[in-house]
Amino acid sequence: MEIVEQRREVAACPKGCDSAMVTAPAPAQILPKIKATEEFLSFLVVSKLDDRQPLYHLERQLRERHHIDCSRQTMARWLIALMTPLRPIYNLLKDYAIEYDVASCDATTLQVLKEPGRRAETKSYVYCIRGGPPGKSVILYDYNDVEHKQFVHDWFVGFKGYLHVDGDNFFDLIGSDNASIVNCNAHARRKFEPIAKSNKGKGIAKEALRFFKTLYKIEREAKTNLLTPEQRHQLRQQKSKPLMDEFNAWIDKIYPTVLPQSSLGKAVNYCIKYRAGLMRFLEDGRLEIDNNLTEQEIKPLVIARKNFLFCDSVDGAEALCLHFGLIRTAKLHGLDPYHYYVMLLKNIPHCNTVEDYEKLLPWNIGLDYTPKH
Repeated sequence: MEIVEQRREVAACPKGCDSAMVTAPAPAQILPKIKATEEFLSFLVVSKLDDRQPLYHLERQLRERHHIDCSRQTMARWLIALMTPLRPIYNLLKDYAIEYDVASCDATTLQVLKEPGRRAETKSYVYCIRGGPPGKSVILYDYNDVEHKQFVHDWFVGFKGYLHVDGDNFFDLIGSDNASIVNCNAHARRKFEPIAKSNKGKGIAKEALRFFKTLYKIEREAKTNLLTPEQRHQLRQQKSKPLMDEFNAWIDKIYPTVLPQSSLGKAVNYCIKYRAGLMRFLEDGRLEIDNNLTEQEIKPLVIARKNFLFCDSVDGAEALCLHFGLIRTAKLHGLDPYHYYVMLLKNIPHCNTVEDYEKLLPWNIGLDYTPKH
């Protein structure tokens, strides 16, 4: 830690002219009214979200190890204040997700204590959205408390293409517009798994798992052989489609024999209800058989949530989502999140055009980035 002393020259006319004193302009800063460097702010963001350190831990560490008095309330205000200057970067990343024709979405709960008109223990949601073309992929997060169907619909306004989701009804409206819903076969498989484990005999559930095992074996074959999307599409047409047709015919046959409200009945009904979405991965080699990649991006947030437990305010929840998205996207492109944040915070005050902001996107700065000092 170091203290940076800032000195600004003042020039005056030696003849004593009126209004002749000129003060050198202050260096441009991301948050000009606070006494913290871009490096320190980057440290706070990465420590809180990527290293999963609650702010009260950071407050104690700064005080005990470095003799710095910086309260958790102050740090929270700074993290929230950074949303405004960083918003153009987030919006540009969102544009890439909306303009590409393949995306995915998943959600997890988040508790926010001070939501207007809601009790503190009421759960809200954080959505994880993955999208963007190859080489310009993005991972973003967004917060919402109520009207989840409308929120998802509004978030994806302008999107046309395939959207990977699970069977949650949050995605009903978006599926009725320009998005072709790609449902998650892993969710379908999971509904049979506990039933199969509880039965010692062969049974329907174990037969269903046999189908899914063969299906995922084909996916591993494509991954192992590093197939292109076109090659993967051909492989699926040759092997996966006949298997899916056989599975669906079998499901239709056993459907009348199972109790609708039993666990097995619900598992079978899920496969029938979402059949079109579960089959859709066969249409394009760029599509995944499930939504597991997006679920994997939810996990870092879930792990962090176990440490900080909740957000105090709506602004705090929105700041958490914005920072988390920038960090995960930076890491996706091989960048160190701390160095990337330092670069953002130092350069954003000098951005005047969209092109200036475009230069700060993760894929435009190169993997050999060296932070400014």
